[in-house]
Amino acid sequence: MLFGCEKNENKNPNKHSVLKTEAVKQTKVEAESKVSKIIEDCIFDQATQTDDFLKGIKELEGYTWDDEAKTAEIILNDHWFLSITRGGCDSFSMSMDFLYDRALNFDENKEMIFNQIIWGTNLLNNEFNSDLIKETIVEGKITITKEEDFIYVHFMNPEIYELYNFKFSSINEVTNFNISYHID
Repeated sequence: MLFGCEKNENKNPNKHSVLKTEAVKQTKVEAESKVSKIIEDCIFDQATQTDDFLKGIKELEGYTWDDEAKTAEIILNDHWFLSITRGGCDSFSMSMDFLYDRALNFDENKEMIFNQIIWGTNLLNNEFNSDLIKETIVEGKITITKEEDFIYVHFMNPEIYELYNFKFSSINEVTNFNISYHID
């Protein structure tokens, strides 16, 4: 028994590729529209969040920039690694994370740790208030809070007290410390 179906010959061989191309175009337009809407909904301008602030800093030459994460990474030497993050949508943050491939005791290495922070913030003086951070550290206007695996340093200078955060940890023979600030 035969049914009245027309033989399915492809009368227009380009029909499927045209449909596929149009579907891809439409999907792309919709995705770009969503990204545009997300960017437009951001408080902080995503387009200005580039690695321009790092360019020309000799000590940071050779870094790699992850535009999606807004993070630069650089190997400083055989034992030190530095990660710098700058960006945000609804809140903006700037952080400098030092990673050392050995365990450090905070109390025994406090001077070296603070010197790294002073060095790094000085390199990025346009992003950090490095003079005030250095002055606060050198004058000992800090308090230290120890909690389980972390040590928090609070800058007791009223101009930077609520802005900057400092966190230290040394876990599994790896030391990490950072200084950061966040703007909501």
